[in-house]
Amino acid sequence: MADTILTDASRATGMVKITPRARRVAKEKGLDVKTLNILGTGYQGGISEKDILNYLASNKVRVSPIARRIAKEQGIEIDGITGSGVHGKIMKRDLVSIPVETDTVEAVAATVQTDAQYSPDGKEILEVIPYSGVRRIIGERLSQSKFTSPHLYFTQKVNLEKLLDLRKQINEAQDKKTSVTDYIARACVITLQKYPDMNSTLAGEQIIKYKTINLGIAVAAPSGLIVPVVKNAGKKSLLEISKDSGVLIDKAREGKLSPDEYSGGTFTVSNLGMFGIENFTAIINPPEAGILAVSATKDEPFVETDENGNKTITIKPMMNITLSVDHRIIDGLLAAQVVTEIKRLLENPIELLI
Repeated sequence: MADTILTDASRATGMVKITPRARRVAKEKGLDVKTLNILGTGYQGGISEKDILNYLASNKVRVSPIARRIAKEQGIEIDGITGSGVHGKIMKRDLVSIPVETDTVEAVAATVQTDAQYSPDGKEILEVIPYSGVRRIIGERLSQSKFTSPHLYFTQKVNLEKLLDLRKQINEAQDKKTSVTDYIARACVITLQKYPDMNSTLAGEQIIKYKTINLGIAVAAPSGLIVPVVKNAGKKSLLEISKDSGVLIDKAREGKLSPDEYSGGTFTVSNLGMFGIENFTAIINPPEAGILAVSATKDEPFVETDENGNKTITIKPMMNITLSVDHRIIDGLLAAQVVTEIKRLLENPIELLI
């Protein structure tokens, strides 16, 4: 009967025992069961559908998508080719030595540049970058900070109208230009002098409160995020902080910082305002107790109240600042006082020149 397992006598004439379903799958996959050594596990040693599928899985030819396309366009049989890729995968380079018509090669070469790499689930890979060096150090430190230090966040909205006017006057009077970050840095220094508990670290069983203020300025460098440190910032004026931080930031972007220039910080400022970021929270740079995230300055409606209590709506340059603190060291009241004092100083920038 045509739809039953073939008999032993059939094998003598070049036939094998195989179920109808297995025969159909083999035909669909282009397999000639007469010439292939497929072990049958079905009734009387017959080949079942499962045997066909197992054979396909164990003898699957691994081919990169580009190599498969070249083989199809050039009519190359890939079954007998030994691949040079991972796990014997056939790559484009494995086909270049196979003689084909010149015009076909040129046509394919015009559209194919390199073999693409794919993830196990089929996504094309653009680049594989080792997770090492500075990137790994940054990742490990920030992971330690985020999962060891309970972060608490406090945000204030700052009116920068007076500060921007003052900055314009100062920059017009000298060659060296000051940045908004310089004023924010100076405001942080004055605030840390007023609230020294914020200028502290947790070391084992001790909270160490520092008199020296070493202010870190987060910078995006080619090797990754790095925080050059303005040492003894508490003893420096606005213009001195501006000069020192400018030198450090340039060196950071050129990859020329020495280890001493990016270590020993007691508080950090991270400013993403130049990228138009309206609000964000920063991860504390361990072992420091806090970090200030500075967002972009945007024109926004602002309610002003005159001396008679009359309210008017005007447009002012506004900026969000968010203080992240390590709640193991800093309580909510102190954090609120610190971020509010920074806001007050930025809105009364003349105090930053003292």
